[in-house]
Amino acid sequence: MQFLKQLFFTVRFWLSIALLTLIFAPTSVLVRLVDSSGDLSHTVNSWWSRWICILNGVKVTVEGMEHVDPSRAQIFVANHQGYFDIFALDGFLPVQLRWISKASIFKIPLVGWAMRAADYVSVERDDKKQSYRAFIASAEKLKSGKSVVIFPEGTRSETGEIGEFKKGGHLLSARSKAPMTPVTIIGSRGIIKKGSGMINPQPMKIIISPPAEWDVKKSKNGDNVLQEIREIICRNFEGNSS
Repeated sequence: MQFLKQLFFTVRFWLSIALLTLIFAPTSVLVRLVDSSGDLSHTVNSWWSRWICILNGVKVTVEGMEHVDPSRAQIFVANHQGYFDIFALDGFLPVQLRWISKASIFKIPLVGWAMRAADYVSVERDDKKQSYRAFIASAEKLKSGKSVVIFPEGTRSETGEIGEFKKGGHLLSARSKAPMTPVTIIGSRGIIKKGSGMINPQPMKIIISPPAEWDVKKSKNGDNVLQEIREIICRNFEGNSS
């Protein structure tokens, strides 16, 4: 019986992804024709992500929304539990986001077109020159008032525990003068476990903490601030995980 339920949820997920992509991706591309900034396209993409959560029974609650300033760019520093992290953050953060995504995703028909329409940033992680260009592009997005999300663990957690944060994430903050805001994600790992395509809907919680204050002129302290952000996320995660 449990397998049949998971099979139903899985089929529903892929069907909803296909249907929503056919609806929202062309819309995202079309609205770019009337708004070259990419803002309208991102808004369309945000609703796309939100409906993926809604139609698949993933209830997302957000705490600490008062720490989100729609009028100012922020670097949301989040732990990475599963695929639905992206859908939840994209769909429920009320800001203009510019995602930094692997170049291979931009090559996916419809999905990649919508990402380009929203002016997201493509990165080839194995190409140092291209990675640097992506870093500069991301800093420019922040300077223009668009927020970004970074996952300093580098990949989704296999065990559910929050991994070590890779050094250097603060450099984007130092370059753009945008604050780093801790974001704790709870509940997404069990929805699609790493290495599995089966879906198991469950609630998600996003906890947004106050932006970390630090002197960007003292960039050597940035890695310490990033580790302090990790400690905040770990405390929130441990205090809210069952």
